[in-house]
Amino acid sequence: MKGFKILTLRLRNITPTIIGGYKASTISSSLGISEDFRVPELKGIWRWWFRALALGALWDVRGRVEREEIRYTQEKVGAVLGSTKASSKFILQAFAKKKGRPRPPKHDVNIPPRLRILKLGKDVDKLYYYDTAELEYVVNLLKQPKRKLSDDELRVGVGSLFMALIFQGVGAITSRGFGAWEIQVDGVENEYEDNLIDYIQIIRKLNKVEAEGEAKVTIKTLIQLVNGDFLEFMGVRGENRKETEIIPLASLVSLNPRFFRFDTKNIEADSVMDLLVKIGRATMKTGWKVHLGLGPKAPDGQLHTWVLGLPRGQKEKRHGYFVEIEKFELGRRPSAISVHPLKRLSETKWICLVYGFLSKDWPKSIYHVSPRFGKRRVEEIPVRTQEKLLSFNIPSEYDKFQEVIFNTAFDVVIKCL
Repeated sequence: MKGFKILTLRLRNITPTIIGGYKASTISSSLGISEDFRVPELKGIWRWWFRALALGALWDVRGRVEREEIRYTQEKVGAVLGSTKASSKFILQAFAKKKGRPRPPKHDVNIPPRLRILKLGKDVDKLYYYDTAELEYVVNLLKQPKRKLSDDELRVGVGSLFMALIFQGVGAITSRGFGAWEIQVDGVENEYEDNLIDYIQIIRKLNKVEAEGEAKVTIKTLIQLVNGDFLEFMGVRGENRKETEIIPLASLVSLNPRFFRFDTKNIEADSVMDLLVKIGRATMKTGWKVHLGLGPKAPDGQLHTWVLGLPRGQKEKRHGYFVEIEKFELGRRPSAISVHPLKRLSETKWICLVYGFLSKDWPKSIYHVSPRFGKRRVEEIPVRTQEKLLSFNIPSEYDKFQEVIFNTAFDVVIKCL
């Protein structure tokens, strides 16, 4: 593919990384093999962020994203990153420079809540992970030889790829700190250097930041830069921006912090596993109760942690959140709020990125079930914020209810870290 290369990245994992195979586990003890970094997974993450950024550009200008805009956005994504109608205009190649052996958690080490849950199951293979700095890859981004690539397509492609790697990483449990990568730009081809220099400078600046404030400013600059390029790509640059009170139908990256909120946070931890334990506990009701000064027997339902992802309950004990209440189905939905390690400053100090999406794409009915109160729809339960207990008139105030849930969770998670 000589002559078609755009740039070369070097990726190194800075937190434990779980890369799942056909059984969603890093290692198969029965086959004696371990999973490798997979380009299709990175492409899937890249596609998701590309779509969220494209929708965000439309949202910021038009103040709405209806279903027809979502379908139009899907077509725009497919035109660049590939679809059943056409191949992608980009090619990703990954070559291993270093690959260690997956390992299970040590018996004498405190492990994150999510791994603790997996440990209760029978499939021990799912507990295996690559430790910090055990994965290092060279990733080449190339132009598809048979496709024409415009300047705006180049920029939104590279910008969205950087967003995916910085905000999400690769593997399982990335919303709780696993699978974070250090990103370095090893080289840019002369043909593309001038067009991509601002993106390259941001990545290099992120590698040098030493304070959470500096990191936040740099990330904000990146988001504004990508948003501007997607305005051009979606053909809406120059249109007057419209404010809106409604909540979008899908997760999107907006410049309006009501709908896409992010912050940076300095966190101290004795080890990388202690960091992941802190992140995991910050998303649990037990951690929230300590922060809010509540006793262990305080009503669980008033702490609306369902916004931090489903499943979140125990089907056998019929306790927690359920979406199909007659069948006691736990349901599935990714967390609206993620915590992602951005940089390790020292052995015990980290800068982490906290971000979240306010959107309506949740199950229509979510119930909280407890031995004390039985089953109740979550919108019928008061919301305990850091200041007071709030109730809402449903359905007229449902959007307000959801926004309070989201912002309360975001604030408490940051305070708990």
